[in-house]
Amino acid sequence: MHEIGVIYLYRFAEGERAALHFLESYRKHPAGIDHDLYVVFKGFPDQATLAAGRALFAGIPFTSMELDDSGYDIGSYLRAAKIASSRRLIFLNTFSQIVGNDWLKCFDRAFKMNNVGLVGATGSWQANTSSYEAALVNHIRYGWRSKKKWANRISKFFGFKSELNLFPQHQRRPSIGRYFLAPFEYVRRFYEYGRFPNPHIRTNAFMIERELFLSLNFPVFASKQDVYRFESGRKSLTRQVLANGLKPVVVGRDGVVYEISEWRLSSTFWTNEQDNLVVADNRTRDYAQAKQLFRRRLENGAWIHPWLWTSR
Repeated sequence: MHEIGVIYLYRFAEGERAALHFLESYRKHPAGIDHDLYVVFKGFPDQATLAAGRALFAGIPFTSMELDDSGYDIGSYLRAAKIASSRRLIFLNTFSQIVGNDWLKCFDRAFKMNNVGLVGATGSWQANTSSYEAALVNHIRYGWRSKKKWANRISKFFGFKSELNLFPQHQRRPSIGRYFLAPFEYVRRFYEYGRFPNPHIRTNAFMIERELFLSLNFPVFASKQDVYRFESGRKSLTRQVLANGLKPVVVGRDGVVYEISEWRLSSTFWTNEQDNLVVADNRTRDYAQAKQLFRRRLENGAWIHPWLWTSR
């Protein structure tokens, strides 16, 4: 048994391709430090598919865990942490891809710094309320030019919902009910998440002490909103670590450790070319493959006060 355990969550519903990409990156990039690999086979429907999933990891020493397809990623991390025996754990989701050598050594060095309790590959200052505020400011600034423009803008006003709904498929024309309920929705989100800046370590590729992780306050994870709140709400993973007197930090591919005020400068998440990222995921790839306008929307959400959002 090693001090560090790497927990990789392989969810059957996400398909074999994502796991193959992870395996390719795991084989290609040496961790730089000894560790135990735990593979969580989540939601595999029968022994045949489970055997096929395990076969992908042939030639790699690992400990297998089998879980049903419930509780989202965080719920599975919690259940896996109760089984794992390593003192420190790093959690990777199905879409994780390692993009730097000595990646685990970078996490290890960062974790051993004074008062560090949580190390992430990526962090964000994003708040779930920001898109509401940005829409309001936009209408105050530009919506008075004509009655027609005002009517058009007000009809779109509360089409923004959350930090994750910066993606085009979520930008839909709101119903009348949503329009009138929007102020109440904003108050609810403010109560649950707070306002920008809302620093939080993203819950993919993060390292934490097992005992600390198990001591945290977890919701039931019955819905996606439970997951969002645990990642970036007022009782988030990051805020609970801070409440324990410990620091959340981001580590880059260069091995440099970045504190909260420096996260944007780390070039790891939704800024520049993310060229210092050590573990990629589907959200970092969304940014990498996007056109400039969409990149700006994502960067606005992660790092800019909503009153200052720009589209160019």
